[in-house]
Amino acid sequence: MSTSTTRPNPSTDAAGASPAELGVGMRFSIHPHTDRFVDVILGALADVEEAGLTDGLTTETDEVSTYVGATTAPAEQRLAAYLSAVIAAASRRSGGGHVVVHVLLSRGCPGETTCDLSVTGLPDAEPIELEPTGITAAAQWSLYPLLDAGGPASASNNGDDNGNASSGDHMAHIESAIAAAHGRGTAATPAHYATKLTGDIAEVLATAVDAWAQVGAHVPHVVTHLTISVGSPTQSEG
Repeated sequence: MSTSTTRPNPSTDAAGASPAELGVGMRFSIHPHTDRFVDVILGALADVEEAGLTDGLTTETDEVSTYVGATTAPAEQRLAAYLSAVIAAASRRSGGGHVVVHVLLSRGCPGETTCDLSVTGLPDAEPIELEPTGITAAAQWSLYPLLDAGGPASASNNGDDNGNASSGDHMAHIESAIAAAHGRGTAATPAHYATKLTGDIAEVLATAVDAWAQVGAHVPHVVTHLTISVGSPTQSEG
């Protein structure tokens, strides 16, 4: 199962580095619990491409996962819209059965396999706005600010007089993100190494992507990870 779609059209964000310069993207794997998993996976990927949701994105699918790189702004909105649509499509194609998706989003690691974290002018991202899918999801979510101390980019964005977290205080970023998730009603309960999010697929993803992007406005390299489950036969409290 290998597909590739490339629509390179990098543009520079007036507020800072362009998505292509900064390195904004994700890698995800879809795991439908059905014997028809090939049709579900490839069909869902085809659905979002036909809907035009790959515009401004570069996608590469191999036997393990799909890489999606954002080449134009608004990068975070494009990624969130693509991912929400592909998960919803996989759920529909599986007849509402159990589908699990593993997602890793990275901001600040350009060049695919190499990193240049010296970029300056970290851009802000507008809040994510996604149409509800009508499909409820549960997710385990973790956020990792990976360079919150040292380096020219972090020195110019952390520990300022505007209330930003001090240099090296990565827990402040994480706790702020969790508080925001509680505020919008998607954060359910803490878990070992993760926070559980529940709600419509769109709202769960908007919560995680918003937090990731907001931390990325102050930290040159930030990663967030989600394991998302829809249609699970197991219902737990919280």
